[in-house]
Amino acid sequence: MASSATPPAKETWSPLDFDNEAFRGGANEHCTKRFARQGVRTLHAYLGGSGTSDTIRLGKDVLLTVVNCVMPRTTRWRYETEEPLIMLRASLCCDVAFEVGSPYEQIFNRPEVTLVCLPKGRPRTVDIAGGARQQSIVAIFRASTFPARYGLQLSDLPPLVRDAVTGSAEVGRIASFPLDDRLASLLADTINTRLEGEFRMVQYAGRLAELVAYTLDAMQHTPQLCGTALSRVRDLELAYAAQKQLERSYRKPPLFADLAREIGTNQNKLKVVFKEAFGVTMADYCLERRICEAQELLLGATLTIGQVAERVGYEHQSSFAAAFSAHVGMSPREYRRHRAPFNLAIGVQDLVAGSLR
Repeated sequence: MASSATPPAKETWSPLDFDNEAFRGGANEHCTKRFARQGVRTLHAYLGGSGTSDTIRLGKDVLLTVVNCVMPRTTRWRYETEEPLIMLRASLCCDVAFEVGSPYEQIFNRPEVTLVCLPKGRPRTVDIAGGARQQSIVAIFRASTFPARYGLQLSDLPPLVRDAVTGSAEVGRIASFPLDDRLASLLADTINTRLEGEFRMVQYAGRLAELVAYTLDAMQHTPQLCGTALSRVRDLELAYAAQKQLERSYRKPPLFADLAREIGTNQNKLKVVFKEAFGVTMADYCLERRICEAQELLLGATLTIGQVAERVGYEHQSSFAAAFSAHVGMSPREYRRHRAPFNLAIGVQDLVAGSLR
């Protein structure tokens, strides 16, 4: 018998309809439970699958779903879009197809962050593949209130997001970019959080705000995400191929001419498409990755500054210190002193001996 807390099932509903989203598995009273006042967890084992998904209402204008499950079979859900909406998807793994008011499908099947416009009056069909692991954070925003929710004005937004907010955008992806290590770590930590109850709600809201900030910042600094450059798919493929190689070798970057030959282009073209795709040169990309890693190592307080320099690819500590200071605005020693957690043990004898210099 269905739970009394379960609303009657509907064939279609708004993506912002919390009750129908949260209790879509309501035919089995054991498969859903409230974990917070505005949060409902679905236990997919009771539906023949595995894992969980959390559905969270963040006010009247945002519905968030945190998914870590395997559906037993391919499932189709239908929605009505009676107002302009914005969807933010961040996925570690997924196999989902969207159809919005046309036979054209949008496929989500790789680790990425994607911002999608859902115009008013377009029916939406979602097919979720059965037997495939789905690990994603999916947020649906009421477009008209999206900027105000984060204290933003229309002028702060990238042009295509501005169009989505004002209802003048067409259906489709506004932005899409692959996960870097930091975003993937943030996503995994959120999906696998050990927090419960209202504290989990607080974490979800904060992590969603982070994802929004990352996405909008990426759009501001990456022309192709704003629809202004790199219309050729081949150029994007070259840029991402180079980024993949540099991600593995940023500590000791290859000669860019050799990298270009390896991925099938010339150095000048690669420099242009990489800068257009990621907003930085290949040299600056490697520098940023080295400095970010150095910051993490410095906060660990287990390595000397010389060892940190060596770990991130510098032969001389002085060269590392100069690059770090120019990028961060303080020396490695100052960064460690001022940014390390208060409970981090940094031995007095090490400081006296100068091993942290």
